[in-house]
Amino acid sequence: MSLQLEPHPAPYKKTLRQEWLAVPLLFLAGALILSLVYLQHNWPKKWMNGAKPLSWNGAALTMNKGLGDIDQGKLIIKALTDQGIAVASLSPPTFQAEKYPTIIWSVSGATPSVEMEFLWRTAENRVFVRPLVLAANALEPLEIAEDENWRGQIIDLAIIVKGTLAAPIFINGVSLGSASLPEALSNMVKKWFALDRWQATSINFVDGDAIDKKVSPVLVIAAIILLALALNLILSIAKIMPLNVAMVWGMVLLGWFILDIRWQANLFQQLDLTHQQFAGKTWEDKHLADEDAALFNFMRKVKSTLPPANGRILYFSDNAYSRGKGAYHLYPHNVLARNDLPSASKIKTGDYIALFAKKGLQYDRPHQLLIWGDGQSLKVDLLFLAEGNALFKVR
Repeated sequence: MSLQLEPHPAPYKKTLRQEWLAVPLLFLAGALILSLVYLQHNWPKKWMNGAKPLSWNGAALTMNKGLGDIDQGKLIIKALTDQGIAVASLSPPTFQAEKYPTIIWSVSGATPSVEMEFLWRTAENRVFVRPLVLAANALEPLEIAEDENWRGQIIDLAIIVKGTLAAPIFINGVSLGSASLPEALSNMVKKWFALDRWQATSINFVDGDAIDKKVSPVLVIAAIILLALALNLILSIAKIMPLNVAMVWGMVLLGWFILDIRWQANLFQQLDLTHQQFAGKTWEDKHLADEDAALFNFMRKVKSTLPPANGRILYFSDNAYSRGKGAYHLYPHNVLARNDLPSASKIKTGDYIALFAKKGLQYDRPHQLLIWGDGQSLKVDLLFLAEGNALFKVR
């Protein structure tokens, strides 16, 4: 007697195909639900309006304070006033503030030595200011819908730069994001695939700086999977579709696959940018093409000014990265890199003092005095001064 295995009947195969087709559909439904919750939380009911986004390039701005030029559609801020400030403004056609909950300033070349603010003027001639956050050498989008002063008709926009200008700042443009549903969904997709610049963890995953610092991609995918599983459970209770362990694993693998696509797309974008930035250049040109070109150029001038490595160099900067990388460029000199200057009594005659992107100091040229802190001062010789950065020798 022999046993023969009969093939599965056609209805079974059809059911299996339907179950696996349900995996991406449930995942898509979870993503849609999460997107609508996100929109409602950030812009209650405003995403239902039909306003179109507004944008202007840097050439549309006017320098009110400081020194700047227009070049290739960009505004280049080259110098601040003696008070350490620059202001560039724009007078657009009047618009209703409530329709535009997101302000995006496209800026490049900014360093931690400067602070930036967004200023707006209403039709009632009232002026308000909000700080802008610099992250990864770019300004984060300003979500301004919850600001009670972002109301009514807006007649003027401006960007304010304060501090010490280590290098020229390029204002590429400003855009106002609409809260309409098509625009909001489009922005969400663009953010998802926006370049997240190379970081120490990029070889393993995308941190999500380009998407939204508050929500990482991994958490977003996890939330979508949980929503999809909840929908699957509800449908199984209603006996519309079965609850299958294989479908659960299918949703997890789909989420994993989407994260991997996002990661690979980010790496390929970064590879292309890195090739454009450094390929075929000399060692020196590669440094000058890097984001810390101002620091490298300053340190190159410092080393060419210093005598052979037999003295002490006190190097100060407000930025931790600039301190570490600057000290590296100065080796094999005897370098002491710190944030704040010590008391004048601890600094010796013959010491060199290098300052890069450092605030809170003054140089009295007539009396050749370096002044800082609570009345601290030193007699120094100015060896060179470039773009607010300087090298001194202590007398």
